[in-house]
Amino acid sequence: MHSGSGDSVRLRSGSHIAIIGGGPAGSFFALYALHYAHQAGLDLHVTIFEPRDFAQAGPWGCNMCAGLIPLRVLRELTEVGLLIPERVVRQRISHYTLHTAAGRICLPQPDPDGDVISVYRGGGPRCASPWPQPISFDGYLIGAARDRGARVVPERVVAVGLRPRPYVETRQAVYAADLVVLAAGVNRRAIDFHDLCYQPPPRQQMAQTEICLGTEGVQRALGESVHIFLPRDGSLRFGTLVPKGPCFNVSLLGDRLPQGTIARFLALPEVAELLPEGVVRACGCRPRIAVGPARPLFADRFVAVGDAGITRLYKNGIGSALRTARQAAYTAIFHGIAAKDFAAGYGPLCRQIAWDNRAGRFLFAFTRVFQHHQWLTLPHLRSIASEQALPPGERFHSRLLWGMFTGTYSYRGLLAMACYPKLHTSLLRHFLDSLARGETFRHAGASVSLIAPRRGSGIVRGQIHGYPREQPPSVVDK
Repeated sequence: MHSGSGDSVRLRSGSHIAIIGGGPAGSFFALYALHYAHQAGLDLHVTIFEPRDFAQAGPWGCNMCAGLIPLRVLRELTEVGLLIPERVVRQRISHYTLHTAAGRICLPQPDPDGDVISVYRGGGPRCASPWPQPISFDGYLIGAARDRGARVVPERVVAVGLRPRPYVETRQAVYAADLVVLAAGVNRRAIDFHDLCYQPPPRQQMAQTEICLGTEGVQRALGESVHIFLPRDGSLRFGTLVPKGPCFNVSLLGDRLPQGTIARFLALPEVAELLPEGVVRACGCRPRIAVGPARPLFADRFVAVGDAGITRLYKNGIGSALRTARQAAYTAIFHGIAAKDFAAGYGPLCRQIAWDNRAGRFLFAFTRVFQHHQWLTLPHLRSIASEQALPPGERFHSRLLWGMFTGTYSYRGLLAMACYPKLHTSLLRHFLDSLARGETFRHAGASVSLIAPRRGSGIVRGQIHGYPREQPPSVVDK
């Protein structure tokens, strides 16, 4: 996990911190380092190296992210005196809609503290009308860091060295530092590391696009809901449609995403029925996401945070960026910047995230089974619908799915929730009820498909294009 000596090294007034990357992880580190330095009576020089201008619309300002953030993550920024302005919030998400081979269900928020918002990491797609105010989430964060004393250098780092004294090198100059923080994510250009065998995290590819329909068009198509699709196509793990005011984001994650994947996804009947004909894509990208830790995560006078270090599997990467940046900054200011200091102060959080991701892999593996076997899906959907009559604290199935979708809860907490006896009792009851109602199954090769149930099965038929906020969820048989 780390590389370095056993000697302790401390930051002092006048020390220089070089942060590579001005996305959330880099800005969070700068904000917390300056905050903790003020508490410790230190006057530090903090420099963020970021070549992009996040205020620009289109690809140059984009950070290639769906932009869903649990509000509880942003509330933690009150520690450094930050409150995300309303102009940055593109949409408040009131519910999620899950589309499966067996039907779909609208899931309202089961937790009063589980609010989710959508944002643009950059200046938004070019197809939208010019925004009256800056909307970039990343731009707001790096601006806040600059306002609190960080220096922003618009240059790309090409090399990093640690001995005899750390330095970062751009094409224009070489900058000496006392601590180097890698926060550049996994979609950056390669950096040459001297004196350090840094291995970036294992990665998985996504496919993304933005589609602009106008605010009313997006509202008609998606409402205030994120739509999640679990198609039976074996190469696609899931797809999402995320409303963002006049536009919406399309994000696909899969094991194999050949050219044309987005077009095929948009042509799926369950997707096409939501959208008007002839939608035009404003942009497209194929970003990579981290699905494991980098090695090493830290060394003497070096630490990696956010995606460049370790992040939560698939969901809530911005929350992981905040947690890792905050803990690394706290360790650097109050404990030291040697490898042993980071091992003691930062290492436990990294191990906690790694263990939590193991639980996440198990949960997503079950989701794959759920995705391909309709006879498993239907009892789950009915169980979710039936528990809406219960108090919010007892809606375990709803909380489980909400946590999987949003990243609001830890994977270990979700796994414990999945083992709750009442949840399995409900599933068994609905599975037996399906058999009693005359729903039968047939095997076709390796797949299992549901034969249409008899009348009176309790499944609501017909197309549903949206749900009022107050309406309880209902299962729709396709």
